[in-house]
Amino acid sequence: MTITAFFNPRTEGDTFKGLNGSIGGNTADRIIPSTHDFLREAGRDYYIKRLPAPHPLFLERFQENEDHEGLYLPDTYWLARSSDGQVVSPKTVTNQYGILSLMDIADEVQPFCDAGWATPDGVYDRNHSLEVLSLRLDAGGEIAEGENFLHYIVIQNPHGGGTAQGKIISWRIVCENTFAAAVSAGYDFTISHRKGREDEDKVAKDRLARAVSTWDNVQKHISKLSESINTWQGMPIEISDAENLTDKLLGIEGEKEISGQARNTKERILSAFSDPRNGTYGRSAWDWYNAVTFTTSNPEKGSKVDPITRVVRNVTPKASGFKTEDKARELILSLA
Repeated sequence: MTITAFFNPRTEGDTFKGLNGSIGGNTADRIIPSTHDFLREAGRDYYIKRLPAPHPLFLERFQENEDHEGLYLPDTYWLARSSDGQVVSPKTVTNQYGILSLMDIADEVQPFCDAGWATPDGVYDRNHSLEVLSLRLDAGGEIAEGENFLHYIVIQNPHGGGTAQGKIISWRIVCENTFAAAVSAGYDFTISHRKGREDEDKVAKDRLARAVSTWDNVQKHISKLSESINTWQGMPIEISDAENLTDKLLGIEGEKEISGQARNTKERILSAFSDPRNGTYGRSAWDWYNAVTFTTSNPEKGSKVDPITRVVRNVTPKASGFKTEDKARELILSLA
Protein backbone atom coordinates (compact mmCIF):
# COMPACT_ATOMS: atom_id res chain seq x y z
CA MET A 1 0.00 0.00 0.00
CA THR A 2 1.32 3.46 -0.92
CA ILE A 3 0.99 6.20 1.69
CA THR A 4 0.93 9.60 0.01
CA ALA A 5 3.49 12.28 0.76
CA PHE A 6 2.16 14.83 3.24
CA PHE A 7 3.06 18.47 3.91
CA ASN A 8 2.37 21.26 6.37
CA PRO A 9 1.29 24.63 4.91
CA ARG A 10 3.37 27.68 5.82
CA THR A 11 0.20 29.70 6.42
CA GLU A 12 -3.44 28.68 6.55
CA GLY A 13 -4.57 27.54 3.11
CA ASP A 14 -1.08 27.81 1.62
CA THR A 15 0.17 25.08 -0.75
CA PHE A 16 3.75 26.36 -1.10
CA LYS A 17 6.14 23.48 -0.34
CA GLY A 18 9.61 25.02 -0.70
CA LEU A 19 12.25 22.30 -0.61
CA ASN A 20 9.62 19.65 -1.41
CA GLY A 21 7.81 21.66 -4.10
CA SER A 22 8.37 19.09 -6.84
CA ILE A 23 6.91 16.20 -4.82
CA GLY A 24 3.23 15.43 -5.26
CA GLY A 25 1.10 14.76 -2.20
CA ASN A 26 -1.46 16.17 0.20
CA THR A 27 -1.21 19.34 2.27
CA ALA A 28 -2.77 19.70 5.72
CA ASP A 29 -5.71 22.09 6.05
CA ARG A 30 -3.97 23.80 8.98
CA ILE A 31 -0.48 24.19 10.39
CA ILE A 32 0.22 21.19 12.61
CA PRO A 33 2.93 22.15 15.15
CA SER A 34 3.32 18.73 16.81
CA THR A 35 5.51 16.18 15.02
CA HIS A 36 3.45 13.30 16.45
CA ASP A 37 0.15 14.86 15.33
CA PHE A 38 1.64 15.65 11.93
CA LEU A 39 2.65 12.01 11.44
CA ARG A 40 -0.79 10.79 12.58
CA GLU A 41 -2.48 13.09 10.07
CA ALA A 42 -0.12 11.80 7.39
CA GLY A 43 -0.93 8.15 8.18
CA ARG A 44 2.64 7.60 9.37
CA ASP A 45 1.95 6.81 13.03
CA TYR A 46 2.62 3.09 12.50
CA TYR A 47 5.35 1.23 14.29
CA ILE A 48 7.81 -1.12 12.62
CA LYS A 49 7.58 -4.80 13.48
CA ARG A 50 9.58 -7.92 12.71
CA LEU A 51 8.13 -10.62 10.44
CA PRO A 52 9.80 -14.05 10.38
CA ALA A 53 11.41 -14.56 6.98
CA PRO A 54 10.55 -17.80 5.14
CA HIS A 55 13.35 -19.88 3.69
CA PRO A 56 13.53 -19.11 -0.06
CA LEU A 57 13.50 -22.84 -0.87
CA PHE A 58 10.15 -23.18 0.88
CA LEU A 59 8.36 -20.16 -0.58
CA GLU A 60 5.96 -22.27 -2.68
CA ARG A 61 5.10 -24.48 0.29
CA PHE A 62 4.77 -21.35 2.41
CA GLN A 63 2.08 -20.08 0.05
CA GLU A 64 0.14 -23.35 0.12
CA ASN A 65 0.62 -24.55 3.69
CA GLU A 66 -1.15 -22.92 6.60
CA ASP A 67 1.19 -24.69 9.00
CA HIS A 68 4.39 -22.72 8.54
CA GLU A 69 6.38 -24.42 11.28
CA GLY A 70 9.88 -25.26 10.10
CA LEU A 71 9.63 -23.08 6.98
CA TYR A 72 11.24 -19.97 8.50
CA LEU A 73 14.92 -19.08 8.54
CA PRO A 74 16.29 -19.03 12.11
CA ASP A 75 16.61 -15.55 13.67
CA THR A 76 15.88 -13.88 10.33
CA TYR A 77 13.22 -11.21 9.90
CA TRP A 78 11.75 -8.71 7.51
CA LEU A 79 10.74 -5.29 8.81
CA ALA A 80 7.12 -4.32 8.13
CA ARG A 81 4.67 -1.52 8.92
CA SER A 82 2.17 -2.35 11.64
CA SER A 83 -0.64 -0.55 9.79
CA ASP A 84 -0.74 -2.60 6.59
CA GLY A 85 2.03 -5.22 6.82
CA GLN A 86 4.01 -3.58 4.02
CA VAL A 87 7.60 -4.89 4.10
CA VAL A 88 9.92 -1.88 4.33
CA SER A 89 13.39 -3.41 4.70
CA PRO A 90 15.45 -4.07 1.58
CA LYS A 91 17.17 -6.91 3.41
CA THR A 92 16.54 -9.15 6.41
CA VAL A 93 17.68 -8.40 9.97
CA THR A 94 18.24 -10.40 13.13
CA ASN A 95 16.54 -10.15 16.51
CA GLN A 96 19.39 -7.87 17.66
CA TYR A 97 18.45 -5.16 15.16
CA GLY A 98 17.25 -1.93 16.82
CA ILE A 99 13.97 -0.93 15.20
CA LEU A 100 13.37 2.78 14.59
CA SER A 101 10.02 4.18 13.45
CA LEU A 102 9.08 7.72 12.48
CA MET A 103 7.15 8.04 15.74
CA ASP A 104 10.38 7.15 17.60
CA ILE A 105 12.13 9.90 15.67
CA ALA A 106 9.31 12.29 16.57
CA ASP A 107 10.02 11.62 20.25
CA GLU A 108 13.62 12.76 19.68
CA VAL A 109 12.97 15.90 17.60
CA GLN A 110 9.77 17.22 19.17
CA PRO A 111 11.93 19.31 21.57
CA PHE A 112 13.07 21.24 18.46
CA CYS A 113 9.43 22.16 17.83
CA ASP A 114 8.62 22.77 21.49
CA ALA A 115 11.46 25.31 21.58
CA GLY A 116 9.72 27.23 18.79
CA TRP A 117 12.40 27.12 16.10
CA ALA A 118 11.22 24.11 14.07
CA THR A 119 7.92 22.97 12.53
CA PRO A 120 7.12 19.69 10.76
CA ASP A 121 7.35 20.36 7.03
CA GLY A 122 6.97 17.16 5.00
CA VAL A 123 7.08 13.38 5.19
CA TYR A 124 7.36 10.81 2.42
CA ASP A 125 9.23 7.63 1.51
CA ARG A 126 11.25 6.20 -1.35
CA ASN A 127 10.27 2.62 -2.20
CA HIS A 128 8.96 2.16 1.37
CA SER A 129 12.48 1.44 2.66
CA LEU A 130 13.69 5.02 3.13
CA GLU A 131 11.51 7.43 5.10
CA VAL A 132 12.18 11.17 4.94
CA LEU A 133 10.95 13.68 7.52
CA SER A 134 11.75 17.36 6.98
CA LEU A 135 11.45 20.15 9.54
CA ARG A 136 11.43 23.77 8.45
CA LEU A 137 13.33 26.19 10.64
CA ASP A 138 12.34 29.59 11.97
CA ALA A 139 15.56 31.08 10.65
CA GLY A 140 14.81 32.11 7.07
CA GLY A 141 15.35 35.45 5.38
CA GLU A 142 18.20 37.44 3.84
CA ILE A 143 21.57 36.01 4.90
CA ALA A 144 23.70 38.00 2.42
CA GLU A 145 22.96 40.98 0.20
CA GLY A 146 19.96 40.09 -1.94
CA GLU A 147 20.16 36.43 -0.94
CA ASN A 148 17.02 34.99 0.67
CA PHE A 149 16.92 31.41 1.90
CA LEU A 150 14.69 28.98 3.73
CA HIS A 151 16.39 26.46 6.02
CA TYR A 152 15.48 22.89 6.88
CA ILE A 153 16.52 19.80 8.77
CA VAL A 154 16.08 16.68 6.65
CA ILE A 155 16.00 13.39 8.57
CA GLN A 156 16.37 10.11 6.71
CA ASN A 157 15.33 6.81 8.28
CA PRO A 158 16.66 3.85 6.22
CA HIS A 159 15.00 0.63 7.37
CA GLY A 160 17.68 -1.99 7.75
CA GLY A 161 20.28 0.74 8.18
CA GLY A 162 19.94 0.96 11.95
CA THR A 163 20.33 4.72 12.38
CA ALA A 164 18.49 7.82 11.22
CA GLN A 165 20.59 10.79 10.05
CA GLY A 166 19.77 14.49 10.23
CA LYS A 167 21.18 17.13 7.89
CA ILE A 168 20.78 20.92 8.01
CA ILE A 169 20.25 22.25 4.49
CA SER A 170 19.32 25.56 2.86
CA TRP A 171 17.06 26.39 -0.09
CA ARG A 172 17.59 29.50 -2.22
CA ILE A 173 14.18 30.94 -2.97
CA VAL A 174 14.78 32.76 -6.28
CA CYS A 175 16.08 29.70 -8.15
CA GLU A 176 14.59 26.94 -5.97
CA ASN A 177 18.03 25.37 -5.48
CA THR A 178 19.03 23.04 -2.67
CA PHE A 179 22.28 23.78 -0.81
CA ALA A 180 23.31 20.77 1.27
CA ALA A 181 27.12 20.61 0.89
CA ALA A 182 27.95 24.34 0.94
CA VAL A 183 28.77 24.27 4.66
CA SER A 184 29.36 20.65 5.70
CA ALA A 185 29.99 17.40 3.86
CA GLY A 186 28.58 15.18 6.61
CA TYR A 187 25.44 14.64 8.65
CA ASP A 188 24.73 16.97 11.58
CA PHE A 189 23.29 14.39 13.98
CA THR A 190 22.10 10.79 14.22
CA ILE A 191 19.21 9.10 16.01
CA SER A 192 19.46 5.49 17.15
CA HIS A 193 17.08 2.98 18.69
CA ARG A 194 16.81 3.34 22.47
CA LYS A 195 17.44 0.02 24.14
CA GLY A 196 15.12 -1.28 26.86
CA ARG A 197 13.81 0.93 29.61
CA GLU A 198 16.05 3.95 29.93
CA ASP A 199 15.83 6.38 32.82
CA GLU A 200 13.22 8.98 31.87
CA ASP A 201 15.21 11.89 33.30
CA LYS A 202 18.29 10.82 31.34
CA VAL A 203 16.28 10.51 28.13
CA ALA A 204 14.78 13.98 28.64
CA LYS A 205 18.24 15.46 29.24
CA ASP A 206 19.62 13.72 26.14
CA ARG A 207 16.81 15.11 24.00
CA LEU A 208 17.21 18.62 25.39
CA ALA A 209 20.97 18.47 24.81
CA ARG A 210 20.40 17.44 21.18
CA ALA A 211 17.94 20.31 20.70
CA VAL A 212 20.42 22.84 22.13
CA SER A 213 23.38 21.55 20.09
CA THR A 214 21.31 21.33 16.88
CA TRP A 215 20.06 24.92 17.22
CA ASP A 216 23.67 25.98 17.77
CA ASN A 217 24.64 24.09 14.60
CA VAL A 218 21.81 25.80 12.69
CA GLN A 219 23.21 29.21 13.65
CA LYS A 220 26.72 28.13 12.62
CA HIS A 221 25.39 26.72 9.34
CA ILE A 222 23.68 30.00 8.41
CA SER A 223 26.70 32.05 9.47
CA LYS A 224 29.11 29.93 7.42
CA LEU A 225 26.82 29.94 4.40
CA SER A 226 26.52 33.73 4.62
CA GLU A 227 30.30 34.05 4.85
CA SER A 228 30.79 31.77 1.82
CA ILE A 229 28.24 33.69 -0.25
CA ASN A 230 29.90 37.02 0.51
CA THR A 231 33.33 35.59 -0.36
CA TRP A 232 32.19 33.91 -3.58
CA GLN A 233 30.25 37.01 -4.71
CA GLY A 234 33.55 38.86 -4.45
CA MET A 235 35.40 36.36 -6.69
CA PRO A 236 34.97 37.59 -10.30
CA ILE A 237 35.13 34.98 -13.06
CA GLU A 238 34.53 35.10 -16.82
CA ILE A 239 32.60 32.61 -18.95
CA SER A 240 35.92 30.97 -19.89
CA ASP A 241 36.64 30.42 -16.19
CA ALA A 242 33.15 28.98 -15.71
CA GLU A 243 33.75 26.59 -18.62
CA ASN A 244 37.10 25.51 -17.16
CA LEU A 245 35.52 24.89 -13.74
CA THR A 246 32.67 22.95 -15.34
CA ASP A 247 35.09 20.73 -17.27
CA LYS A 248 36.92 19.93 -14.03
CA LEU A 249 33.63 19.28 -12.26
CA LEU A 250 32.49 16.82 -14.92
CA GLY A 251 35.89 15.24 -15.58
CA ILE A 252 36.09 16.55 -19.14
CA GLU A 253 39.67 16.57 -20.42
CA GLY A 254 40.80 18.50 -23.50
CA GLU A 255 39.53 17.26 -26.83
CA LYS A 256 38.59 13.80 -25.58
CA GLU A 257 35.16 12.60 -26.65
CA ILE A 258 32.58 13.11 -23.90
CA SER A 259 29.25 11.40 -23.23
CA GLY A 260 25.98 12.96 -24.26
CA GLN A 261 24.99 13.30 -20.61
CA ALA A 262 28.18 15.19 -19.71
CA ARG A 263 27.70 17.47 -22.72
CA ASN A 264 24.10 18.23 -21.76
CA THR A 265 25.05 18.89 -18.13
CA LYS A 266 27.85 21.22 -19.20
CA GLU A 267 25.48 23.15 -21.44
CA ARG A 268 22.91 23.47 -18.64
CA ILE A 269 25.50 24.75 -16.14
CA LEU A 270 26.94 27.33 -18.54
CA SER A 271 23.45 28.45 -19.52
CA ALA A 272 22.46 28.83 -15.85
CA PHE A 273 25.69 30.76 -15.09
CA SER A 274 23.98 33.88 -16.44
CA ASP A 275 20.21 33.75 -15.98
CA PRO A 276 18.80 36.79 -14.12
CA ARG A 277 15.42 35.05 -13.75
CA ASN A 278 17.15 32.61 -11.41
CA GLY A 279 19.41 35.13 -9.71
CA THR A 280 22.64 34.53 -11.64
CA TYR A 281 24.50 37.18 -13.66
CA GLY A 282 27.58 35.46 -15.11
CA ARG A 283 30.00 37.49 -13.02
CA SER A 284 31.21 35.53 -9.99
CA ALA A 285 32.06 32.20 -8.45
CA TRP A 286 28.74 32.47 -6.60
CA ASP A 287 26.93 32.61 -9.96
CA TRP A 288 28.74 29.46 -11.08
CA TYR A 289 27.99 27.62 -7.84
CA ASN A 290 24.31 28.48 -8.25
CA ALA A 291 24.45 27.23 -11.82
CA VAL A 292 25.71 23.87 -10.55
CA THR A 293 23.05 23.57 -7.83
CA PHE A 294 20.41 24.58 -10.40
CA THR A 295 21.28 21.54 -12.51
CA THR A 296 21.23 19.17 -9.53
CA SER A 297 18.00 20.61 -8.08
CA ASN A 298 15.95 21.01 -11.25
CA PRO A 299 15.32 18.18 -13.71
CA GLU A 300 16.18 18.54 -17.35
CA LYS A 301 13.39 17.96 -19.85
CA GLY A 302 12.55 14.27 -20.16
CA SER A 303 14.36 13.26 -16.96
CA LYS A 304 13.30 9.86 -15.61
CA VAL A 305 14.49 10.65 -12.07
CA ASP A 306 11.45 10.94 -9.81
CA PRO A 307 11.19 14.00 -7.52
CA ILE A 308 11.74 12.12 -4.25
CA THR A 309 14.90 10.44 -5.58
CA ARG A 310 16.17 13.83 -6.76
CA VAL A 311 15.68 15.40 -3.33
CA VAL A 312 17.34 12.41 -1.62
CA ARG A 313 20.31 12.54 -4.00
CA ASN A 314 20.83 16.21 -3.21
CA VAL A 315 20.64 16.02 0.60
CA THR A 316 22.46 12.71 1.22
CA PRO A 317 26.24 12.84 1.75
CA LYS A 318 27.95 10.56 -0.80
CA ALA A 319 24.89 10.59 -3.10
CA SER A 320 25.37 11.89 -6.65
CA GLY A 321 23.78 15.37 -6.39
CA PHE A 322 25.40 16.06 -3.02
CA LYS A 323 28.84 14.97 -4.28
CA THR A 324 28.52 17.21 -7.33
CA GLU A 325 27.74 20.21 -5.11
CA ASP A 326 30.57 19.35 -2.74
CA LYS A 327 33.07 19.04 -5.59
CA ALA A 328 31.93 22.43 -6.93
CA ARG A 329 32.60 23.93 -3.51
CA GLU A 330 36.10 22.44 -3.46
CA LEU A 331 36.82 23.81 -6.95
CA ILE A 332 35.83 27.30 -5.86
CA LEU A 333 37.99 27.03 -2.75
CA SER A 334 40.92 26.10 -5.00
CA LEU A 335 40.57 29.48 -6.75
CA ALA A 336 41.25 31.44 -3.57
